[in-house]
Amino acid sequence: MNQALGSTLAEAALNTLIGMGTVFIVLIIISFIIWLFKFIGIAERKAAEKKEEKWRRPEGNGGTEEGRGTMESGKDLSDDRELVAVIAAAIAAYEGTDPDGIIVRSVRKLGKR
Repeated sequence: MNQALGSTLAEAALNTLIGMGTVFIVLIIISFIIWLFKFIGIAERKAAEKKEEKWRRPEGNGGTEEGRGTMESGKDLSDDRELVAVIAAAIAAYEGTDPDGIIVRSVRKLGKR
């Protein structure tokens, strides 16, 4: 009976060690994944800077100072309701239709032709 009790205790201790070891390994993996999130933030900032650089006008292109200032400020113009309203009105005037029937889905600057 002592051998059975000893082997049962040894098996229980082994199961405990395996269970605790598994938990700690999973916790280490989770902490490593959380540590990697800071690199995602760095990559997003670099992508945003690259996108902002793409929208900047080059110096000396004949534009006004005001125009360069608004483009270099990096403002997102897609949520500018006044700009969207002006664009919709211009399209409606060009086509001779009602501006209520026009939906502006995005506003982006095109390159020189």
